[in-house]
Amino acid sequence: MAIPIVMPRLGDFMTEGIVTKFTKASGDNVSQGEVIAEIETEKVNYDLEATNSGVFHPVVHQGATVLVDDVMGYLLEEGETPPEPEEEPIKSWTAENTSQNVDSRRPKTSNTKGAAIPSTPGARKLAAKLGIDLVDILPTGPRGRVVESDVRSIAEEPSPSKPSLPPGLPRPISEIPLEGMRKTIAGHMKNSLANTAQLSY
Repeated sequence: MAIPIVMPRLGDFMTEGIVTKFTKASGDNVSQGEVIAEIETEKVNYDLEATNSGVFHPVVHQGATVLVDDVMGYLLEEGETPPEPEEEPIKSWTAENTSQNVDSRRPKTSNTKGAAIPSTPGARKLAAKLGIDLVDILPTGPRGRVVESDVRSIAEEPSPSKPSLPPGLPRPISEIPLEGMRKTIAGHMKNSLANTAQLSY
């Protein structure tokens, strides 16, 4: 029977911990009492020991932040397979609806790439030269045909580009999120700055 390895609660106010290192590789045989992972919390570093013997099978990667009582892995018997996750992925409303949004300039037609698009010979020749697909062009010609001016209007549209910084300004720096003890220390420093008078007379 698979024995779950969960994130232990190491303090009254602990909500999560970071798996800084697994001391055993997936598939290693583990004895009861052996250290299998190193855990970092807001206040302490902790060596997590195996509560039973078995084959080690982690389900999170090193450096992952795991909530208290959430499963980090399993201790399996020889030849046993780990249980399937019980949680089902939540359907994203944004992703579902975004897929239904289309470019307003694209005509609503059943044509797809490779199908014949009503167009003039000059428009087809110009589109092929510029590498533009006729499906992406809103036709304005007679009877819904794509004409050369339609192709040129697409080609002349400015392409989005990253704004360049004026000379002399420093380059943007990357931000690294705080974790573990550093996050706690930063929170205490912020509270001290906000709740303590900075000037006195």
